[in-house]
Amino acid sequence: MQYLERLIFISILLFTAASCDNSENQNKKDYFIEWDNNSLVCIADEGGYPRLIRMLDESLLAVYENRRGDVVIKKSFDNVASWNNEVLSFEAFNYTNNTTGENTIVNIANPEITQLSSGDLLLAVNLRPRIEGVFPFSIALKRSTDNGNTWSDSSILFQAATHFKDGCWEPSFLLLPDGTIQIYFANEFPYLQSDEQEISVLTSTDNGYTWDSEPKTVSFRSGHRDGMPVAVHDGESIYLVIEDNVSGQFKPWLISNPVNNNWESPVLADSPERYSALKNNLADTVYAGAPYMIRLTNGIYLISYQTTEGRTSNWELSTMEVVLSDKPYGFRNPSQPFEVPLDKEAKWNALSYLGNNTIAALASTNFNSEKIGVWMIKGKIILK
Repeated sequence: MQYLERLIFISILLFTAASCDNSENQNKKDYFIEWDNNSLVCIADEGGYPRLIRMLDESLLAVYENRRGDVVIKKSFDNVASWNNEVLSFEAFNYTNNTTGENTIVNIANPEITQLSSGDLLLAVNLRPRIEGVFPFSIALKRSTDNGNTWSDSSILFQAATHFKDGCWEPSFLLLPDGTIQIYFANEFPYLQSDEQEISVLTSTDNGYTWDSEPKTVSFRSGHRDGMPVAVHDGESIYLVIEDNVSGQFKPWLISNPVNNNWESPVLADSPERYSALKNNLADTVYAGAPYMIRLTNGIYLISYQTTEGRTSNWELSTMEVVLSDKPYGFRNPSQPFEVPLDKEAKWNALSYLGNNTIAALASTNFNSEKIGVWMIKGKIILK
């Protein structure tokens, strides 16, 4: 009888614990994104690699490749409902090598833009020669002191090799609390004898007028290719999202370091400051590259990437996906801003915060047209 009583007592305890557990789970809320299809807007019917910032005057500025070799900007003064005409900000140019006499057009790619507290705009790009062996793949910079209406001559901050396999790619800005400006980029140049790639950083402490003469190594995984860096900070730590191909296919990983005295030594493969961004790992066969990250004023983090999850194995036909977290790890609750058929794409994407828990997702996509253009959609971050 005592055994039966104990059994009943234990059963009641287990039932009570389970009920409490279910009650806690029911009360637990999480962050999600609701995309507003009514907000879809085509910024450019032909273009790619878009980025969007809110200016000090509250207007919005989009920068992108025009697919003819140039980088252009457009502005919106009505919270992205409409856009003014394109302004050419960085034009492709012709280059002749004085030593060999060889000639090439140099395309302008991978634009990233930021506005300083002074109001000046800085535009970083990747210089990409159409013909290899003539002009070095480079990271270059322009400045505008009149909200993007006119631009300075370009200055080259870093030069890699003249061949594609040993180039440099995808610059992105980070403004630190003390006014320091950093430009992160993917860099193959240190590994001329292999297919490896690192993340490098250049720093300016005088509002972007002068920069480090040599970049510092941020991260490197031996035998692999760290790529496409985008950084944010919370005042104390820098969080850098990269694409890491340790699983075979690229996935979003995070690299962290303190804001003060950052990147004193590279973050290598086994460092605790390198970790997968996603709470739920994707299959090794799934591609999820070209990440982009923002941090909202309320401390919510968002990462976008282009993925083949649930699609074909062809990464060229990947689509944009967004995950979020209230901490700089454990990103979850994926959603896809654009409804992209399996034979279409939405790639080279970016995110921007519009205020009031509303974000903008931008992509180079042909989801409803034959041409790849620059499209944007708004999403609301909700707690449910």
